[in-house]
Amino acid sequence: MSPERRITAFTPAVISSSRAAESTDSSRAAGYSAGWAAGSRAAAEAAQAERSRLRAENDQRESVRDATLAQALGALGKAIEQWHVRALPVLDDAQRSVYEAALDLVEAILQREIAPGPDSARTLLARALAVPADVLPTVLRLHPDDLLHVNLLIQTGEVDVPAGLVLIPDPRLNPGDAITEHAEGALDARISTALARAREVLLGEPL
Repeated sequence: MSPERRITAFTPAVISSSRAAESTDSSRAAGYSAGWAAGSRAAAEAAQAERSRLRAENDQRESVRDATLAQALGALGKAIEQWHVRALPVLDDAQRSVYEAALDLVEAILQREIAPGPDSARTLLARALAVPADVLPTVLRLHPDDLLHVNLLIQTGEVDVPAGLVLIPDPRLNPGDAITEHAEGALDARISTALARAREVLLGEPL
């Protein structure tokens, strides 16, 4: 009897797909990374572009603001200059008028207050003898009416005068005026002289 032959069917080996899967996963990961990197770069570029745009807009706004401010300041400067040109002469005239009125008022008040009498005599004597401590007055010239009241005050002891002071009536003086002479010169205590000095300072009028 002939031996039996066993026939074994050939079964092809199944090729594992693990390598293909690994290759697919690796490609997918690489693509994701590349896509994420590209997206990040695009987002960064977009953000940078937006910042540049905002910076440019801000610079433009500041430029417009600076130009507007400069224009406004220039207009204000011209307005002030024009105001000075137009208003200062008027203000000078008004100021001069005020000074003149004030001086006239002071003169009128003084003429009333310096009318010869005991009170005006005290004031006059104090003003005439207001000299530096190292100056010794020797002669005091007064209007005759003022001298009368000054002598009465001296006689009653209400006022004191420096020893050796000579009182002289001078009709050339106005009531309230006085000239105090001393070794180095004289003190002009005339009301008219004081007003003339005030007019020179305030109005520029020469003495």
